[in-house]
Amino acid sequence: MRRGKLLFTTVAAAAASSSLAYDAESPVLCDAEMNLFCPPSTSCCPTFKSKLEPEVIVGYSCLISWSTRYPQGPCCPHFEEDDDVIATNTSPWGGGTGCAVGYECASSSPEFIMPSFLRQKSDQMDVSRTLNTHNVEENYCKINSTAHPIDNQGRPIKNKYETMPRYRACESFTKDSVDVYGLPIPLLAALAYKSSSSLTKNDLEKQYMGQLAYYSNMGQITADDRMDSDIKRAVIGVHGSGRDAGTYLCALTATVADASKNQMFTTKDQRRLLSKDVLVVAPWFMAPEDNTPPTSSSPIPYIQWDDHHPIPHTFRYGAESKPDVKYNMTVSSFAAMDVLLEHLCDRKRFPNLRRVVVVGHSAGGQFVQRWALSSNSWCFRDGQFASRFAETELPQVRVVVANPRSFAYLDNRRYFALSDEAAETDDDGVSPSENDGTLTPFDKYQLRPPSAAEEDSCKEFNRYEWGLDENLEVPAPYVINNVQKLISHGVSSELFCRYASRDVVYLSGQRDVGTLGSQICDQGKEDGYQGPSRRERSERFFEALQTQKGEVETCGRNGGVSTNVHERHVVKNVGHDHGLIFQSPEGIHAMFGENST
Repeated sequence: MRRGKLLFTTVAAAAASSSLAYDAESPVLCDAEMNLFCPPSTSCCPTFKSKLEPEVIVGYSCLISWSTRYPQGPCCPHFEEDDDVIATNTSPWGGGTGCAVGYECASSSPEFIMPSFLRQKSDQMDVSRTLNTHNVEENYCKINSTAHPIDNQGRPIKNKYETMPRYRACESFTKDSVDVYGLPIPLLAALAYKSSSSLTKNDLEKQYMGQLAYYSNMGQITADDRMDSDIKRAVIGVHGSGRDAGTYLCALTATVADASKNQMFTTKDQRRLLSKDVLVVAPWFMAPEDNTPPTSSSPIPYIQWDDHHPIPHTFRYGAESKPDVKYNMTVSSFAAMDVLLEHLCDRKRFPNLRRVVVVGHSAGGQFVQRWALSSNSWCFRDGQFASRFAETELPQVRVVVANPRSFAYLDNRRYFALSDEAAETDDDGVSPSENDGTLTPFDKYQLRPPSAAEEDSCKEFNRYEWGLDENLEVPAPYVINNVQKLISHGVSSELFCRYASRDVVYLSGQRDVGTLGSQICDQGKEDGYQGPSRRERSERFFEALQTQKGEVETCGRNGGVSTNVHERHVVKNVGHDHGLIFQSPEGIHAMFGENST
């Protein structure tokens, strides 16, 4: 079967059709005869028969870009015989690769730099055997000096780096498997943290206020007669401000394929992790401007969250949805996530599920951090519902927080420089984007509440979503209700202990060091005293947790006083890019490895 022109017309059409709204009506057609499609906002990359038959296309993979604002870059040549080198009977998908727009495919054999989490284990295992370094690690992308890339609004793209890692493309989908599905959200989920005198008991019994849109690599997960005994792990990927849930499905299924080739990742019975054992769900927190997917047969409407008011991308802080038509009820995006998590924790449906990973990047990283802090879901096996499930073996829940713009701090302290001189960046000749150490010199900073003058210049610094004080301009009743139950007379030790006991990993792109504009207080770079860049904000928040750990004596954590609260890793040579973060060795370890704390 020879197909030459179809690929290039399809890719061009995909790049030209991008808009600010996420359009799930437009999966990208790769090949009609093969019934192969890619999710919206991706492009089709051909797999050729062999280097001797480069015109014969035998399949396709799907290439993402780092943002829906940017078109996809070039696909790197990929041949079926490449997959044969690394394929096994249980993980046959090798997959293609590609580059960001403005870059071109290049190859070399650079020195392999071992990630820090593997460095600690190098004496116990053969790294070359357990970590797959084929293709992605030996190949890279280099800047195309003759290209003049533009974004989807026609603005020039200024690429900063001479080289970048390649994207791992995901396997293409059949038309049915790239459909959008709906998870019914019961009225009770909306009422768990608020009350309504207008609803009767009959209203509440098996009544739904709407459904949460989602993609899945295994089709609809809510069928009444469905029981998935083969699924051992589940990954829930929360999109960023672009609401491009389809690209998160693609990035994460490619990540799962890579993880399945690494022998260090095994199931509870010591079987190697298989792609077929891993469910990937990408919820879509729809906005009114998004095109409603036509694929659901349910009469229940999709739930939407305002994307502009009171602040942009309201789903990220647990905002209430737009009211439904039938009951005039709203639901927090965090409550909808609780429903999804608890559906996966249902042993009648997923009897052998061992771990659920909830991972988010950028605005999705903000989402999962604030949700992990405030959720009362019984799947965590703690808080007010712990005793109800004490005898039930529930899946482990891990939360992976990647490159968020800000964090919800647990108290009113932030890091302040001890002097004006200390606040000046040390000029050691190393660019922050190439520095793999700590950006904040903590020996020159102090964690403390702001002074009266500092607080007066930024009264919002500890209001939600930046802290946990109630914020009337950014209402979040789910968060305030759940958090206030754990805070007594201003003391948040119980809240800290619950959050510290949860399995949370933070990922920061080494190159995600751009100074951010101020969203509150007109402070310039500091933005509520959290720090100038995403990477620095992450390290400051993580360090604050370690300080709080030393102040709280009885949290019931294992490992003694030397045990860190949570984990944090810096992903080398990656900036603000969900695909490269997820598909990095650090990203794969965060989702499928064991916790080192």
